[in-house]
Amino acid sequence: MNTVTRDKEYFSKVKIIRTELLIWEEGNLRKFPWRETSDPYKITVAEVMLHRTKADQVKDVYEQFILKYPDFESIVKAGREAIKSELYPLGLFWRADLLYNLAYIIMDSYSGKIPTNKKELLKLPGIGDYIASALLCFCFNRAEPILDTNTVRVIGRIFGLNVTDSSRRSKKFRSIMFDLINFEDPRKISLLMIDFAALVCISGDNPNCRICPLKKNCTYYSKKTD
Repeated sequence: MNTVTRDKEYFSKVKIIRTELLIWEEGNLRKFPWRETSDPYKITVAEVMLHRTKADQVKDVYEQFILKYPDFESIVKAGREAIKSELYPLGLFWRADLLYNLAYIIMDSYSGKIPTNKKELLKLPGIGDYIASALLCFCFNRAEPILDTNTVRVIGRIFGLNVTDSSRRSKKFRSIMFDLINFEDPRKISLLMIDFAALVCISGDNPNCRICPLKKNCTYYSKKTD
């Protein structure tokens, strides 16, 4: 199957999934310092650091960095080499250049403030669709779908859709993610989808279906147990 009909049954399923995720939240939603704020600067720094790096590896570096550099202006004043030194423990040194260039342009062209619309965000260096969507969702609690290999995996399994490398850019997956998060707290559902993918609906051939609260509404599980 590779189609989804957005009918009454579909929206009923979306509501059930959202409700079950909110129940699952207690005791399962992971805690990280960047999740305890809606500050656009802090979340921008976190998203840059998290690129291709696990959250547990980022946590200590992030906390030290935020203490030393509390805003974009402090990054620019410190200089490129100082930022490289701070991010050395994470590897992928291009991120230091990216963060410095980003800070410089935001100070120079946006008076130190992150843009609040996607079109402007996408003009910034290193800001692609994922980070732009994450900033709008996590900073401003907007129903902006965050699609990566993990969230599309969950959507694909639940709705019986084929997942490919291009699924992250698929209008179909984007539409489903939007329907899931489009309620009073898009940020919370987005975080739950990310953590659910990391802890339950994991990659590979053996997701944790046994403990999955969504299995009664999951096409993947239904086929697996036929």
